[in-house]
Amino acid sequence: MKNYLLAIIFIFFNSCNNNTSNDVIDGQVEKNYLFKSGNTKWFPKNYKLYETDIFLNENNFGNLDNFIIELYMGVRCHDSEREVPRLIKILNELKFSDEKLKIYLLKRDKTSDSGFEKGKNITNTPTIIFYRDSMEINRIVEFPIETLERDIYKIINDIEYRNAYY
Repeated sequence: MKNYLLAIIFIFFNSCNNNTSNDVIDGQVEKNYLFKSGNTKWFPKNYKLYETDIFLNENNFGNLDNFIIELYMGVRCHDSEREVPRLIKILNELKFSDEKLKIYLLKRDKTSDSGFEKGKNITNTPTIIFYRDSMEINRIVEFPIETLERDIYKIINDIEYRNAYY
């Protein structure tokens, strides 16, 4: 009887503490998810600690508005923990529209139940894909070649750029 009662209490408290809106493991999420989810507790700290490269302020990133960005990441991926807060901080400083940023969470095997990644050749996370006029122009895979700021600049200004896995 004691074990039965303990099991009921555990189930009750566990179900009350589960906030399913913050427990997304894979699928599409909004930017605010990164700041508020229990799955991305690392995000706010890493976001706050990152100082953007002075290159960002010294160069024209106006072409960025011509792009749609798809971000594929893992919530338990050390590369995503490092690069995604940096990317979001850069995009925020550039006032990049949230509507033009699509964020997809992937499981460890680089898949999602929704299949957003199908046909995108996602082999590493994070993968940041830049689209112009519905065509993929380029991507940053796992880590930048120089810095995120400089790599983004090259991509949006049609300067030769190859990701680490090209």
